[in-house]
Amino acid sequence: MTTKTDKIVIKGSPSKFDAAELLRRQKQYHHAFKETTQSCITVRGAHTNQFLQEVIEHAMLGYTLTDYPASLEPTSYSALMRKPVELQVDDLAKIDSEVKANYIKELEAEHASYKELLTKQLLQKEEVKRQKAENDVQAKLLAKVKAEVDACYTLVIPD
Repeated sequence: MTTKTDKIVIKGSPSKFDAAELLRRQKQYHHAFKETTQSCITVRGAHTNQFLQEVIEHAMLGYTLTDYPASLEPTSYSALMRKPVELQVDDLAKIDSEVKANYIKELEAEHASYKELLTKQLLQKEEVKRQKAENDVQAKLLAKVKAEVDACYTLVIPD
């Protein structure tokens, strides 16, 4: 007994590597990096002098204070300072490689999905051919048997 299944149809084609798309994604992550705390470090100190000394030392290295509020809780002073551009370059290069790796994984997954779908489509097509051939053989056999039966048992009615 056969069941009717929906015919598998592939629409479109998998995406190709697009350098412009990769650059767009990287720029988007660069913007997020620069506009959030990802480009910052937290400077801490247990007491006021230690905290201020840490801020001064980091400022001398090129770090800048951010607009984020500092915590001035006794024994737990802290503030966010934005990394200098030279240090951000390393972080951005790492982000670029991660974004590229994720983009490539996404493309590979899409291609794998299309390959799987095409495999299913081709198997379905071959199964339909096989089923049709079986049905044709069965129909010919049935016609042959029916002809034999009709030849054996012919009803003759006189006029």
